Amino acid sequence: MKKSIRLLTVFTAMQALLIQHVFAKKCTNDDENLKLAQPSNNLQEQSPSNLLKLSKKLIDFSADHARYDNQKEIIIVEGNIILKQDGKILKADRATFEIKTNKVHAEGNVILHDETGNILYLKSAVLNGSLKKAFIEKVRILFSGGARLAAKNGTKIGTITTLNSARYSPCKVSQDSNQTPTWQMKASKITHDEKAKTISYKNLFLEIFGIPVFYTPYFSHPDPTVHAQSGFLSPTLGRSTELGVWFAMPYYFNLAPHKDFTFEPIITTNEGVVLGGTYRQHTGNGTFNISGSVARVNIRENAVKTDLHEIRGHISSKGVFDLPSIKVFAADWQWDYNLKWVSNDTYLRRYYADKSDVLQSHAKIEGFWGQSYATAGIYGFQGLKENDQFGYTAQALPSFEISTLRNTGFWNSKVSFNADGVYIYRRDGQRTGRVSLQSGWNLPFNTPLGDFYNITASIRADFYNNQYSSLERISSAESFRPEYRGQDGSYLKFRPRLAFDWRMPFINNESADIQHVLEPMISIVLAPNQGDLNFMPNEDSRNFEFDENNLFSHNRFNGYDLWESGIRLNYGLRYNLFTPKITLRATLGQSVRLSNEQEFPIGSGYLGKTSDFVGRFDINIGNNLDFLYRFRLDTTSFALRRNELIVSGKLAFVKASLRYLNLDRNFTDSIIENRKEIGGKLQIEIGDNFILHGNIVHDLLNNHTITYDAGITYKTDCLEFGIRYERRFTSDRDIVPSNALLFSLILKNLG
Repeated sequence: MKKSIRLLTVFTAMQALLIQHVFAKKCTNDDENLKLAQPSNNLQEQSPSNLLKLSKKLIDFSADHARYDNQKEIIIVEGNIILKQDGKILKADRATFEIKTNKVHAEGNVILHDETGNILYLKSAVLNGSLKKAFIEKVRILFSGGARLAAKNGTKIGTITTLNSARYSPCKVSQDSNQTPTWQMKASKITHDEKAKTISYKNLFLEIFGIPVFYTPYFSHPDPTVHAQSGFLSPTLGRSTELGVWFAMPYYFNLAPHKDFTFEPIITTNEGVVLGGTYRQHTGNGTFNISGSVARVNIRENAVKTDLHEIRGHISSKGVFDLPSIKVFAADWQWDYNLKWVSNDTYLRRYYADKSDVLQSHAKIEGFWGQSYATAGIYGFQGLKENDQFGYTAQALPSFEISTLRNTGFWNSKVSFNADGVYIYRRDGQRTGRVSLQSGWNLPFNTPLGDFYNITASIRADFYNNQYSSLERISSAESFRPEYRGQDGSYLKFRPRLAFDWRMPFINNESADIQHVLEPMISIVLAPNQGDLNFMPNEDSRNFEFDENNLFSHNRFNGYDLWESGIRLNYGLRYNLFTPKITLRATLGQSVRLSNEQEFPIGSGYLGKTSDFVGRFDINIGNNLDFLYRFRLDTTSFALRRNELIVSGKLAFVKASLRYLNLDRNFTDSIIENRKEIGGKLQIEIGDNFILHGNIVHDLLNNHTITYDAGITYKTDCLEFGIRYERRFTSDRDIVPSNALLFSLILKNLG
């Protein structure tokens, strides 16, 4: 039977003398000890109660057998040994406790668990009584994250484990095979500091697939239990036409549990060194980060370098913070900001492959309560297109919105209120102030026939003040077309609207698994004609295109400055098919107006009294194939004005997608240009580790390729390596068509 025994942790000289006295000499006052100390039998089986008398300072262990040799002064325990001391656990088949030397000899399937959850597998070990010092042989350390350390021998003193002729790898390998890990690090000496949570190497060789690829006399990294610690992150290597050969190896600084900094330099052969970095911090009530870069670059003329240099760079920062001290409207308040600035229009595209056309910055406060929302802030923009001019770029200084929705308590109806305002400032151009107030009432209901109705009534008042509209005429930018400018002055406009929506789904359950739903829909919108409003500015409603998404919208403009007026009828048909493997959704519809007084942008799909026909098909076949087709048909000739197809699917080890887009405005002076493109993506999985991937975009209208890329990625549980080639055919001022080759390597637990 297994016995639970409490044993000595620290054997002092006095305790050793006491043991000798108890076991080597006769004690007339203790009959039990006299029997145990028979000289004819030095090795005796002991009971837990007897061994408990050896000391007042105890440790716990359990074993199948325990014996004491009073001549050699050793205690031997055998069979399923489990010993516990200060959070450490030792398991073995056999252990010998030397009382004089205060050592424990463990052998046979020796396993030592430390306080952090790491596990040491040993052939044998010699430890002191407190398990804080040990000499170990043929050791393997299994970290809590799955990584492994192995060595011929070593020592463990407190929290420091030093291993000789050792190797480290986080890769999974079979315990019973001689399989070589995907990658490993071999060293003459490896030291693991449990307290500092670091692993240090002396004379290190990095092997990938068993081949040495890197050597360094000294190296260290955090052990796998560390969430964040200072050190190098994964490097990236590449070559491009613009930068030449470039290399980036970020260094991470763990400044404190709530803040860190990453130094992110980029070393290039054509453009020198770019110094960059990112700082992050948690403040208790929120988080923020700041990143930026700076470089000394050659000034270019017509994309050709000159001998002149200038300092360029960028900065970005964002954060969000709770405001528990604000109690207005009993709302939960927060404020956030986002700052972006770059010294040169093409800087981000050259060094960071950022293709943004505009940078937006803001600082705002927000409140949420029930179905209500309020916000106020300022918004700034930096245009990066060639024709953008800072003096004519709009800035919202400030902007606000308050929106609330309430149940009336009768007929399931709701009332809403919205207040919105903005002041558009331009340093050298038009400045516009607008305040809009809107109130609405909504009543949804259905009848016993199964049809659904929705009645909506609303009225909106807009107040405008427009200044310096004549200054826009000196700018050649496309955004300052005459129809956008308006005229100087103050204007007040009331805009009422009444809408009636109806739909009636017809459902046919062909079987328990197959269902058809056919749903005709009608929307009637009543609003007065507003006449010629060219005297009013248009700052936020310039982009409009009629499609299936806004077919039943009561106001199809995406801003406040334009309001869809007049009486109109929107009608359409929706069909849905549901089966266990196939789902199909289809929509077709059109809009008709009684008056063509209001003009929509040329080429938008709504000209005169009738719009084009718009439709969409979505087909999903299981989890393997998705099909999307959007179209717009000319209302008179039925010619395709929009033809968009997106197909994506997966078959076994192949994933592919295809996108075709054809936007035919049928007008040469359309604000939105015609487009005709085709693009595709392909991904092929080869075995369990390799992935081939590629992407291409081709301009069919001008018959030239815009960009393409291809690459291969190798990925295991502990390593990821990729090569990608990209070719870009577009140019933008000093950015010329280029090609790039990118290498990336990620080793688990190393950055």
